[in-house]
Amino acid sequence: MTYPRESMWDVFAAVCAEAGSPVTSEKIEAYVHDFLLSRRGQAIEELERGAEYPDSDAEFLSIFLSMSRLVFSFAGLDGDRHEALAGKFLDRFWDRANWHVFPDVVPALERLRARGVRLGIISNASSELADFLKKIGLFSLFDFVCISAVEGVRKPGRRIYEKALELAAVDPSRAVHVGDMLLEDVLGPSKLGIRPFLIDRRPRSMFPRHPERPDPWIQTRVEVVRSLHEVTSALDV
Repeated sequence: MTYPRESMWDVFAAVCAEAGSPVTSEKIEAYVHDFLLSRRGQAIEELERGAEYPDSDAEFLSIFLSMSRLVFSFAGLDGDRHEALAGKFLDRFWDRANWHVFPDVVPALERLRARGVRLGIISNASSELADFLKKIGLFSLFDFVCISAVEGVRKPGRRIYEKALELAAVDPSRAVHVGDMLLEDVLGPSKLGIRPFLIDRRPRSMFPRHPERPDPWIQTRVEVVRSLHEVTSALDV
């Protein structure tokens, strides 16, 4: 629904340059993408085994700190500087002024609401997400918000989708889930029988130069779209 004007990789590159170790955003993106891709098989196995995925504000922050350490190590920066540099990254990347709403989002949500569709958010985020959604004018468009740090479980954990289904008062077979990550937004919800849509927001996706591409065995589980308008069209709403 939203995108940063200055991408995660641009911010990391800027922080590294200011710390005296310049590295391009392209190289950082490629490095992190390859690192995560090398662990995808293990992540899928953990999901299939029924992993729990506990979450909290502290856990959410630790994920970003871990990624920051990965990037700063790649850039050759000393470990004793990582925590301070991570703070600079977080302040700059999560600055409210850095975030914008995709132009198709509000019209599509209003169209769905006008037709009686219950709308909710399931997000791996800190407890501050609700305030953020209010500031950017999206909170009132949703019937409920499931925040991982509040619910105590993050996607792709089964319990957070079950909570959303409970709040929506809908059977999984009548629910859809839209997101941009294979594990969290396709495999997780599809295990409960929820219809997933993988949204490709290039060039504003997390990995614009390395788009998510479903493996052949996943392709039967997902529909790839470029906007929420395509979702409403697919649902004939």
